[in-house]
Amino acid sequence: MNREETITEILACLEDIVPAQVQVDRTTDLMKLGINSMTFIRLVVALEETFEIEIDDESIYLDNFKSVEHICQLVEPYLAS
Repeated sequence: MNREETITEILACLEDIVPAQVQVDRTTDLMKLGINSMTFIRLVVALEETFEIEIDDESIYLDNFKSVEHICQLVEPYLAS
């Protein structure tokens, strides 16, 4: 899977999590969209299911999820292995 495909899949995961009226792109600050602990967990689960990976507990912290670009950087090593 190339980077653009990964980003497309991440954006698809976010469609069910962020409000429909909000436009999200690769640099949108997701923390400013009001993502709380419940939506954060939903996002982690959606990513794990979509990419068929298990994100290490030590990698699950907010800085890794503040934008689509950050999420892509987190997910890419899992996809490479």
